[in-house]
Amino acid sequence: MIQPSLYADIALNLPSLGTFQYAVPEVIESAATPGKRVWVSLRSRRMVGTIVNVSSERAVDEVKPLDSIIDEAPILSPSFLELTRWMSKHYFCSWGQCLEAGLPAPFRKGKFFMKSRAKKWTEHAESVNPEDLPLTLHQEAAYGEALKKMKSGSPGCFLLYGITGSGKTEVYMHLIREALREGKGAIVLIPEISLTPQTVDRFYSRFGDVLAVVHSRLPQARRVEEWHRIYNGEAKVVVGARSAVFSPVKNLHLIIIDEEHETSYKQEETPRYVTAQVARKRAEIENAVVVTGSATPSLESFFQSESGEIQKLRLPERIERRPLPIVEVVDMRQQLRGKGPAIFSTVLEQNMRETLARKEQSMLLLNRRGFSTYLHCASCGYVMRCENCRISLAYHYDKASLFCHVCHYRTTPERLCPGCRKGYLHYFGIGTQKVESEAARLFPGARLGRMDSDSTSKKDAHELILRAFKRREIDVLIGTQMIAKGHDFPHVSLIGVISADTALHIPDFKAAERTFSLLTQVAGRAGRGDIPGKVLIQTYVPQHYSIQNAQRHDYESFYAKEIEFRKELYLPPFSHLIKIIISGSPEKEVVRHILALAKLFEARRSGELFRLMGPAPCLISKEKGKYHWNLYLKAKSVEAVRPLIFEVLNGFKKTKVQLTVDVDPQ
Repeated sequence: MIQPSLYADIALNLPSLGTFQYAVPEVIESAATPGKRVWVSLRSRRMVGTIVNVSSERAVDEVKPLDSIIDEAPILSPSFLELTRWMSKHYFCSWGQCLEAGLPAPFRKGKFFMKSRAKKWTEHAESVNPEDLPLTLHQEAAYGEALKKMKSGSPGCFLLYGITGSGKTEVYMHLIREALREGKGAIVLIPEISLTPQTVDRFYSRFGDVLAVVHSRLPQARRVEEWHRIYNGEAKVVVGARSAVFSPVKNLHLIIIDEEHETSYKQEETPRYVTAQVARKRAEIENAVVVTGSATPSLESFFQSESGEIQKLRLPERIERRPLPIVEVVDMRQQLRGKGPAIFSTVLEQNMRETLARKEQSMLLLNRRGFSTYLHCASCGYVMRCENCRISLAYHYDKASLFCHVCHYRTTPERLCPGCRKGYLHYFGIGTQKVESEAARLFPGARLGRMDSDSTSKKDAHELILRAFKRREIDVLIGTQMIAKGHDFPHVSLIGVISADTALHIPDFKAAERTFSLLTQVAGRAGRGDIPGKVLIQTYVPQHYSIQNAQRHDYESFYAKEIEFRKELYLPPFSHLIKIIISGSPEKEVVRHILALAKLFEARRSGELFRLMGPAPCLISKEKGKYHWNLYLKAKSVEAVRPLIFEVLNGFKKTKVQLTVDVDPQ
């Protein structure tokens, strides 16, 4: 039997941290190059893998031959292979899992071409400022600094720190225009699908057919088509959500991350990457420049800009020196009506009436969907909970059902308490549906729109709602945080925050940061045209520093207070958190495993290399029938503790449970 002379290391989408070696049949040796997909057999399965290396050295005694090579030419570049290899080490997952995160789903099944029937963006794009607008002095200075780095040909990273309405997008446009003049490409990342229609309109009006759009709501065939346009160099500017950071842009020169503070830039499934970290690593590999922008930067980014790790660019004024909206804090402790708290304070109700009378638009924010947040028995205290998860069920008025917002379990509400069979169940808490219902009662002539994950579950729903609001077919837009981010509607003069406290009391060290950011961002949607803006924030804790600083649009005072708290507790940005989760059933098995894992880490703890916190149940301790416990490592850097974590995980024996590592959890 003739021994093979060539072996291929194949990365597979499996939890195994290593690669798999296969022999390359002689007839296809010349075609076996890194970056191509192959069909291989693993036990009884046939899988698609990626060649990451070829060698004449055999690593194990018995090596199976690979079945066939799928691609005529490599579809993954050497730089992409380098990026994903770094990701696999940094985020403690397999190389194959990282490779597949950067490819359209059909590619994982061996496909390569698909024909899409979906509408092109060009068919409904609205022209928005088709020509470059003149830059202000502050914009010109920021643009000049970033351009200088781009022309140097070396990698760099900037934080474009500008108040809401200061013209960050125009700086992005000028930088992209310069990249295109040099024959190079750019990626623009946005945090929410809800921003896509407006963002695409603005970018398409400037850059036309060289634009490609990438996000999770696109039909798979359309995603494949867009990938080919980018891969072939037809599309040089890519706009999309976090996965667009992997787009195969030719001669990549610039990566822009708009609203960089948003938590949606963190991938919550394996590989659990942080988009900004991946973008900076890709820029380092490909000699590109990263520009992140925000009016409320993450504390980590602002800290890095203060320490000089990244360069800070400032935009301290709104375009045309438009004033920031007046922000008024309404103390809801003084607004109780009858038996329960009011949804609309007297002052918000009055301002809504005045805004409607002037034919202007308003937005109402409540970062909680549904009608009521839970059903409760006043007699025995029983709360209706999900039978699969340890959370209360939310009532949705439009479907007359109770829903679990984690596993989507659905049931009909009971009238009589299942706990004591004596008392009746009462509806407590409010969601966006209840706000909509109350607004319809108070303002019967107003045209209302609601934007949350329930109302936007259908295809193109985001786009239809936002375009209707832009055309002034909706007077009042009610929604969750998705209405707070990046939108530019010149006729919005009033913003009402129904409750500023929904995220403030969650047991999370970032609760104050998220509250401040959300309030500041939603306040920035008002007064962006010629009409002055006003913001009313309803809260039961008006004295909290996040709310006080949001009222003053004062990020730096908030940062100064919050950074001291983080430093005292050795929390990010002074450390990195590494969260290790054990999941499974029954709960006693999960607890046994997490305690054993904690002992392994304790035995290796020496000096200040890391601090151990936990173990403890996760915030959602039961989900879809599985129990979740976690422990945290605090470390100065991930690199410093990486060898130790790999050593512990390799020596840890687990049965009937799942282990997940989450680096820098959000």
